[in-house]
Amino acid sequence: MAMTTRPFVLAFAAALLVLSFFLSAVAGFSIDEACATTPHPDLCKSSLLACPESKEATTPRALAEVAIRAASNVGASAGSYARAQLDVVKDNDMWTCLDECAEDIEEAVSHLDDTEGEIDEAKFNDVKLFLDTAEKDSWSCDESCKYAPQTPVKAALLAKNKDFETIMTVTNALIKQATGGGGSTAAAPAQAPMPLSTP
Repeated sequence: MAMTTRPFVLAFAAALLVLSFFLSAVAGFSIDEACATTPHPDLCKSSLLACPESKEATTPRALAEVAIRAASNVGASAGSYARAQLDVVKDNDMWTCLDECAEDIEEAVSHLDDTEGEIDEAKFNDVKLFLDTAEKDSWSCDESCKYAPQTPVKAALLAKNKDFETIMTVTNALIKQATGGGGSTAAAPAQAPMPLSTP
């Protein structure tokens, strides 16, 4: 009796082992682990956890999408602050600082912003391409504001812009995790070859 049940027991134990390995792999994906590999783990974690969608993010791709939304929110807040202060400041250099920074931030947010629901592949690739480019050649609110007086408004704007740049760096790192770490640009859509002209 013991001899006939032994193969069954071994097979069952092996199946349990495979199942537990699979479940641990799925359960092993966490915000803590994903953020630990980014340049700013603490900011990564706090920004993602501030988004309700992070509770349902169970894959690197889903977490990258949450990061895109988090970055968009941070940028929108910075841009709104700059626009609101334009009506308040009296100094011309400070006004220029706010206006130029607001334009740059709003342009960046337009690349990150998405409609409600899932971020489709085209949008995901657009964000990936933009963030790759921004890391190499980002704007500088510091440059736009170098002639503006040192005021609490300027300090707050530069701090908000710095937070935005930092969360974009984190988002780019999470996108690279989700796409296998490649920093390459998205492939162009396939098109039919143009016919060769004949003489």
